[in-house]
Amino acid sequence: MSALPVSSFDDDIASELLGPFRFLIKFTLLDCSAKSKCLKVFTILLSMVIIVLLFARVGQLMETKGNSLSFAWAESNFFGFPAIFACVSALCVFGWTKNGFIPKFIQKLARVRMLRLESNSKLDSYRLMQVLALIFSIPWLLAMMSWIVYNFTHNKIYYGGEDTNIFFRVILVVSNFYIWYISTICLAIYVLVILAVTREVDYFNQELKRAKEDRLLKNIGALEKFDFRQNQILEMILLANGSLSSFSTFAPLFLFYALANGVYLTSFMDSVPLFYFVILMFNLAAVIIYNAFILFPTCALQEHLTATNVILINNDEFECSKDPIVYQTYRIMVDRLQKVDTRMAVIGAFPITRNFLAAASFIVPNLGFLLAMVKKVLIANGGHV
Repeated sequence: MSALPVSSFDDDIASELLGPFRFLIKFTLLDCSAKSKCLKVFTILLSMVIIVLLFARVGQLMETKGNSLSFAWAESNFFGFPAIFACVSALCVFGWTKNGFIPKFIQKLARVRMLRLESNSKLDSYRLMQVLALIFSIPWLLAMMSWIVYNFTHNKIYYGGEDTNIFFRVILVVSNFYIWYISTICLAIYVLVILAVTREVDYFNQELKRAKEDRLLKNIGALEKFDFRQNQILEMILLANGSLSSFSTFAPLFLFYALANGVYLTSFMDSVPLFYFVILMFNLAAVIIYNAFILFPTCALQEHLTATNVILINNDEFECSKDPIVYQTYRIMVDRLQKVDTRMAVIGAFPITRNFLAAASFIVPNLGFLLAMVKKVLIANGGHV
């Protein structure tokens, strides 16, 4: 096959998968995919400057003069930790474009698509997810801008903080909009790539199950096609994990910190204006939803891979097979699935699976409630926060 048709085919898949985000990523100022060497060097230097400035912004936002467990302390943590998460988003967009992750992934996806037994055009349409990503970015924008604009009108960065220079407040308002933009682009690419992988695994399961029901897997020719396709899918997953794990490893951690502090802020309901309390809760909801968009697709992928394992193991065709080649191929497929680690993990220690998600959903909010209980005990015993 000539290079030109392959390149054109890959470009079509990239356009289908990313849709408008294929072009919106260029306006992040972090796109280092330029083919020109001079332009690429310039974009890399610009990206590094932006990332340094974002980290400097974190230092400013995390500064607080409030005592531990005070409103100012909790408010600073609530908005400060997502600022670190924004740095992670910037680093991911920078790394993905610099290392050519998307073109490499598209090539793998194109190969896996060609291995399907039957074509499925509906499977290749991501228009709905792209539209939903754009729609859900609006509440995320409103949440990120609401607190900074409200405090801007009160001459502050934080409601519980001190009056701040207007120049610095303007910079923070502008930077909040920029952070919303890069975090939206980063999440959209992450979800779309995971969705593409999940769809291929799901369709593989459907065709494998159909072949199992029709008792076609005892045919070595049919089984070898599934064997080769499974190997290509796992290679695609490992490629995706190698790049996407930079986002899934750290982003949920900082959002969990924000979640715990956001829950703790509910204990100050009587200490702040009702309108600002609503803004705080709106941001808390936004943090929860954003984190769910990171964790749920990854959990869904693991569930589909588990389903593949179940389909293969619960198959009496191979148990009764007298053909050593068929049985050996079957064992390779089962062993490959069980030995290859396809999971992503938060800080490299907590695999993102259904059990982890259930545990985190219980533990993290209760850390906020625990802080609220500690505050009440301190106040009841004559202390103050």
